[in-house]
Amino acid sequence: MRIGSGYLGSPNLETSVANAEIIPDAPTNWTSSYKLYKFSLWNSEACTIKLNDGSAIYLRAGQGFNMDQNDKELNSVVICENNIHYSWVGAF
Repeated sequence: MRIGSGYLGSPNLETSVANAEIIPDAPTNWTSSYKLYKFSLWNSEACTIKLNDGSAIYLRAGQGFNMDQNDKELNSVVICENNIHYSWVGAF
């Protein structure tokens, strides 16, 4: 897989399920999961997130999170709380 293959994201405003992965599984014919080199998350309520199974990071309501190709690629994003309204977009 090369950088710049495509985009993924929320089709609508979504509501979190605590500790559920928000990046979907890659197609079944792929040999690895999605690895996002650009990513933006918008959260309407305060919450904590975990990136690549790391430590919890607190986000204020509306703060969001952004990263680009200069950061470590993402393969996992989890919102730790239930009922957080969010949307996201990523490039792989």
